[in-house]
Amino acid sequence: MRLILFLTSLLISQSLYAQISVAVKANNKQYLSYEPIHVTVTIANQTGSPLTLRNTGGNSWVEFVVRNQSGRVINKVKETSYKGTTIPTAERINSSFVLNNSYDLAQPGNYSVYAVVRTQKQGHSEGSRSAATYFTVNRGVPSWRTKVGVPGVAGDEREYRILNYSGSGTPQIYVQIEDVKRGHMIATYSMGRILSFRKALKAIDRSNNLHVLFLTTPELYCHTIVNTSGKTTKRNYYKSVGNTHPGLITHNDGGVSVINAAFYDPAKEMEEKKKYHKLSELPAGYEQ
Repeated sequence: MRLILFLTSLLISQSLYAQISVAVKANNKQYLSYEPIHVTVTIANQTGSPLTLRNTGGNSWVEFVVRNQSGRVINKVKETSYKGTTIPTAERINSSFVLNNSYDLAQPGNYSVYAVVRTQKQGHSEGSRSAATYFTVNRGVPSWRTKVGVPGVAGDEREYRILNYSGSGTPQIYVQIEDVKRGHMIATYSMGRILSFRKALKAIDRSNNLHVLFLTTPELYCHTIVNTSGKTTKRNYYKSVGNTHPGLITHNDGGVSVINAAFYDPAKEMEEKKKYHKLSELPAGYEQ
């Protein structure tokens, strides 16, 4: 009788696994060391009723298994609790996760990852598993760096770094901020596309914010301001004035501003374009 009950339970469990479809995909194939590694998990509910996924009994409803290029499992450096979700009958959802929140993936190399999704009744050794997805982490080479103090915090120091990277196929300009005192990387992210034939300009203002001005399209320059916490506080776009190129100037009071440029407002430019008519357009009521 016990054997019959066990086999019945096993068949029900296997049937449930088959009714939950899981897929995982890395948002990019190439990442820079310390850059957030985003993956998207797609879960399809084919159970015939709404599916609620919650953390229970110390088990996470979603878990990732990451391996390096040698096949070794990468251990977690931090436990992350993911918010639960409910999937309506016969529907699917996409959920985004950042692997770096739990795993140290700063070491350059090739990696694979698959996801395991568990229902509230499934234990740690159970669940629906996805196929693996693959990505590569590359070590970037800084083209510029400087160290600054943290306003209001004695003894704290930050290092700003600028890196150019083309892992996704399009040249990007990255900013990296390290907590020098603690040896901790605070942030690494792309500030946008860069046309590398025009060198990016950098400046530090009186609050030790980093200003970067770079050419992002043949006509537009991007001015980005990053603070010592690694946050982008402002991003504006400019166009050249006449035959000059935009630049950064540091004022006597420590402020930094963009010169030789006109502020670009896409909404305003669109309105200006509407004022001009094509030659093929005719005034109302006029016939050829």
